[in-house]
Amino acid sequence: MSARNVSRRAILRGAGGIGLCLPWLEALAPSKVEAAAASPIRRYMWMYFPNGSGSFWLPPAPGVGAAWTLSGILEPLLPSKANVLVLDNVGNYSAYGNAHAEPSHGTNCGPAFHGYESRMAKGLTDAAPGGGISVDQVIATQIGGSTPLQSLQVGLSTIDSNCDGSPCAHSRSMSWSGPNKPMYKTVNPQAVFDRLVMAGAPKSGMTAPTPANPAMPDPTLERQRLLKKSVLDAVLESAATLQPKLSMADKVRVDQYLTSVRDLEKLVAMPSMAVNGGGPTLSCSGMPRPPEPIADLMVPMDYSRETHMNLMIQLVTMAFACDITRTVTFMMDDSRSEFAYSHVPLRTFSGTTSVLGTGKCNNYHGAQHGSDQEFSTITWWMAVKANQMAQALAAIKEGAGSVLDNTVIHFGSGMHGGNHDGLRIPTVLIGSGGGVLKQNAYMALTGDAPGGGARLTNLHMTLIQKVFGSPATSFGNPGASTGVIPAILV
Repeated sequence: MSARNVSRRAILRGAGGIGLCLPWLEALAPSKVEAAAASPIRRYMWMYFPNGSGSFWLPPAPGVGAAWTLSGILEPLLPSKANVLVLDNVGNYSAYGNAHAEPSHGTNCGPAFHGYESRMAKGLTDAAPGGGISVDQVIATQIGGSTPLQSLQVGLSTIDSNCDGSPCAHSRSMSWSGPNKPMYKTVNPQAVFDRLVMAGAPKSGMTAPTPANPAMPDPTLERQRLLKKSVLDAVLESAATLQPKLSMADKVRVDQYLTSVRDLEKLVAMPSMAVNGGGPTLSCSGMPRPPEPIADLMVPMDYSRETHMNLMIQLVTMAFACDITRTVTFMMDDSRSEFAYSHVPLRTFSGTTSVLGTGKCNNYHGAQHGSDQEFSTITWWMAVKANQMAQALAAIKEGAGSVLDNTVIHFGSGMHGGNHDGLRIPTVLIGSGGGVLKQNAYMALTGDAPGGGARLTNLHMTLIQKVFGSPATSFGNPGASTGVIPAILV
């Protein structure tokens, strides 16, 4: 089979128009001349957490390699430390016209992603929230043409919190395709699963996720599940025709992919979910799929934020491992989360370590303005999940390294903490983006940011230009960005 007559977006098709995207195959690769000119695989993900962080966020002192240690909150990242770059003195005043922005949560969320003003006091409304293209969408425009899905937006928020003087889109959406165009996120793991498995299939009958219809399962897909139809069974005939044309390596990849989707589809009919916090699976292997839909203000009686998070990590792992998309925004909660994190046991922090305490966490926003130990514990749990995500990608071999080696995970918030400030924003990069970024280091940045330090918009520019090869020369509102940050480059 020649790459000249097979599209990168090739799919196995079955009866009724059901299609399944193939993983990367040698047979789909361009010629040697084309391959030499092709861009290397790079991936981007921002794992955003709200409310900033407690006072145990920063490591004790800058350093590289063995010369620095993780902080109490970041201690869960120890297995990933060799791939971690902690950055201090990152600020975002330039998104608000070089000034401190109050009220707080909405103004420190949306502008962190798109670099534009977000206040209703400046004339914005829920119908016309303003904003602009977000960093992930700049990157997706550059690299998204190589995958079935240009980007993926997922999240966990299940309650509506106060939007604090900004149009609510700035509190509830990381991805923006342009001014007045928030893309929101999918909180229902069923819908994420459906989108990944059906990527590349005909779009007729699909229900697009909107704020009013928060990514509920498509009725067509629900009927297929009720009839116990398998997406895999529908394409097996095409797979049998394709197999003789593939190299041995491609046959292994196709077999692994089809087997994994069979596992996933078998789990669709399960009466209950069997996840017990087991974390992500490797490569394209199967995972449980909850039968109940999860949506904003509508969760099952047995809803578990721990399980919800684990399912999303597994789905994102599959999306990257199967090369369904290379750009993901993962909104771990909305900008002023008041969710009760009662599943997280309270910890006691002291210096660079913490130990299990007594009691449970409660209202996230309340802890931000109440108990520093409780607030730090919730952020510690976010770091646990960031490490879980990183380790899942590190376990997937890619070339001489791993998927994590070719990925940049931006793990962080949009505000400092209880002071509602847009300076010294919690910022961690995990993965070198293919050897471009420094790793295993803690750096206190300097620069021309209003208020001191480095501009968050310049951090975005560094990733946009140096990791992902975009020709973009600015980011955010005019004057928000001024260049790249050489200090973080290898």
